Amino acid sequence: MTLTGHLSDLRNCLVIIALTFIVAAVVCYYFAPDFITYAMGRADEYDFIQTGVAELMAQYIKVALIAGLVISSPVIIWQVEKFVGPGLKKSEERKFLAVLIGGLVMFVIGALFANFIVIPFTLQFFLSLNTIGISGLYSIKEYISYIVTMLFSFGLVFEIPVVVAVLSTLGLMKPQWMKAARRFVIVACVFLGALITPPDITSQIMVAIPMYILYEVSIVICNVIYTQRIRKMIAQGIDPEDEEAARKAEKSTSRWALAKAMVDKKDQEKKKGTSN
Repeated sequence: MTLTGHLSDLRNCLVIIALTFIVAAVVCYYFAPDFITYAMGRADEYDFIQTGVAELMAQYIKVALIAGLVISSPVIIWQVEKFVGPGLKKSEERKFLAVLIGGLVMFVIGALFANFIVIPFTLQFFLSLNTIGISGLYSIKEYISYIVTMLFSFGLVFEIPVVVAVLSTLGLMKPQWMKAARRFVIVACVFLGALITPPDITSQIMVAIPMYILYEVSIVICNVIYTQRIRKMIAQGIDPEDEEAARKAEKSTSRWALAKAMVDKKDQEKKKGTSN
């Protein structure tokens, strides 16, 4: 296919994705008040206010855009696979589609985990801290931002096994490395929990613990993929140690040396052409 053909396909995919997202967002805007009501119902003992004239409408728009993106994600995956798929082998196309679908499924599982387990727990925990009878009025903007942040945070955290599976398939991750890095991962989980959640220790712990559990699950996944990859290489008559040594040698070669070798090769080809 020519460059013009690729650009035409890309344009068609982007148009379909944009139209699907717009339609989904418009439909979700109609149901946005129901979502806000549902979210407020998760915090029965909280009293909410809006601090600006258009604050509630802004939350409707935010919810509609996010929900529209989630609902239109299957179409987005379909269009991405449709555009990229023809340039891949059948096995690569299946793996690419599995990564896209697996990423979406794990994101939804993480969001559901946050919605039904983490958010109710944290809301009740915050109320339990009020032991001196202080009455509170909470901004609906901050509350919805908290809910959205928690949903997205756990959605992203649950992507860890998918990322590890991809890296392991490409040979960029080994179970030995992951096992050796456990102590550093614990610190990283606590740090990331503090980075991607609201500034309270409970939410940070509620993110860090599932993140580390998913890391341990990822070690198992990496071990399975790595074992299958080694067996496949042996079946093809390839020595895994030789393949690893060749990869390290390739990495150690500088870009300058590679560029110089290419220039020297072209010069030699030109000399041969001139002599002929």
